[in-house]
Amino acid sequence: MNNIDNLYEVSEIKNQFEKLQKKYQTHLPKVDPYLVYDLLLRQQKNPATMYMYNIEVFTKQGLDTNAAKEYVYKKAGMVPSVYDKGTHYVTNQKLTLEILKEISDCDDVLQVAGEYTGCSASIGQLHDLRNQRNSSKYSFYG
Repeated sequence: MNNIDNLYEVSEIKNQFEKLQKKYQTHLPKVDPYLVYDLLLRQQKNPATMYMYNIEVFTKQGLDTNAAKEYVYKKAGMVPSVYDKGTHYVTNQKLTLEILKEISDCDDVLQVAGEYTGCSASIGQLHDLRNQRNSSKYSFYG
């Protein structure tokens, strides 16, 4: 294989990665892209497994905290911890791409972040609400 072939292959990888970034941004605009990437890698290795993640959802101010907690409980089977005057909900739950899409599509949600935990115990809040497109060390958005 010569240098031209190598450059073409590297260019193709970059192009496909950019397309993937745009898909993340289009279909899951409120979700930290690293969370999506991590989840997809794990599901690719073992599609039958639902992995445990510490999920943090940042919402608009003024939500009924009790109603929000009840909604999360009905959906995830876990009661979230609530921080930042009712705008930051944290739960440890099994996660799928479909669940992330449902969370991202909620009008009251501003941002979704999370970490793989691999266990059933929550690790608490880890993230702050911020402009994820410009501040995440894993930012795929530029």
